[in-house]
Amino acid sequence: MQRLYYLGARRVLVTGTGPMGCVPAELALRSANGDCDIELQRAAFLYNPQLVEMIKGLNHEIGADVFIAANAYQMHMDFVTNPQAYGMYTITISYYSLYVVSVARNNDTR
Repeated sequence: MQRLYYLGARRVLVTGTGPMGCVPAELALRSANGDCDIELQRAAFLYNPQLVEMIKGLNHEIGADVFIAANAYQMHMDFVTNPQAYGMYTITISYYSLYVVSVARNNDTR
């Protein structure tokens, strides 16, 4: 990220990770009942606060608020917990998840 600053970037939005355990491919591969994978969710809880602290430290070192942290986790969890607001009935079964799962399960090594 420092390199971006030295190359001239002055406003950079940095998103943390979203709810990785709730993405359709992970739901299809890891969940028998449609619940988000707890271990992947825990990884996001560990990573995101550390990213925010790293960004604060980098901004302090630079002397300006160049890098801005965005809470992608919360934005995506809103979709997971309230899919009807986004035109979906459920996040566990969707046309998108069927496509993602078929791509994720493609083990063809040709």
